[in-house]
Amino acid sequence: MTPFRRRPIARSAYRWLPRPKPVNVLRYEIILDGAVRKYPDGREVCQDSLLGRREYLRRLEIMLYRQNHRCCLCGERLRRDDATFDHQRRRGMGGAFRDDRIYDELGRMKNGAAHWVCNLEKD
Repeated sequence: MTPFRRRPIARSAYRWLPRPKPVNVLRYEIILDGAVRKYPDGREVCQDSLLGRREYLRRLEIMLYRQNHRCCLCGERLRRDDATFDHQRRRGMGGAFRDDRIYDELGRMKNGAAHWVCNLEKD
């Protein structure tokens, strides 16, 4: 029996060269000194950092003032300590399409401030 003779794998004439990196790798731009990410579709997401938390609380204060310190879900009086963002589109599993804006591009109100209990019970 003759041994099986293997052929060497033919080499390509092309060598893999390092590719130049794209100019704009990020799918978002960072605004407000790194506190917020702004995506091409207009969404804004407050970062998980000290600056991001401050911006989140600032936006929460604006919503409380706009709503006359009333919960947007139950209408009861709302303190700042009990207030959370009530996102128009739910954040769900990690917030794939989270949007922390309080006004949209046309100046209409977006999102609201709600009791954290009301926000948890919301269907």
